[in-house]
Amino acid sequence: MDLLKMVKEAAAMKSKLSAMEKTLKEKIIEIDTGSVKVRVNAKADILDIKLNPELLKSQHEKIEKDILSALQQAVKQAHEVMADEAKKMTGGLNIPGLM
Repeated sequence: MDLLKMVKEAAAMKSKLSAMEKTLKEKIIEIDTGSVKVRVNAKADILDIKLNPELLKSQHEKIEKDILSALQQAVKQAHEVMADEAKKMTGGLNIPGLM
């Protein structure tokens, strides 16, 4: 493989990574457990947390568990979306360290 072709392929990959980054930031995941509503983007950035007013009347430990559960679900879905986007970009190839 010649050097020019490798440089072009690297530039194309960089462009694809930038596009994927933008796509992941724009995909919003919402988890609503009934007592906690969490919004994250597909990069697992937490965007918003809303608590049901009834939850605030609960015990402190329940509030913490509900928030943790909602965040865990949201981040798990964000990672699944990231993996799907990476598969699309790489054509299904497993590239170590990409995601």
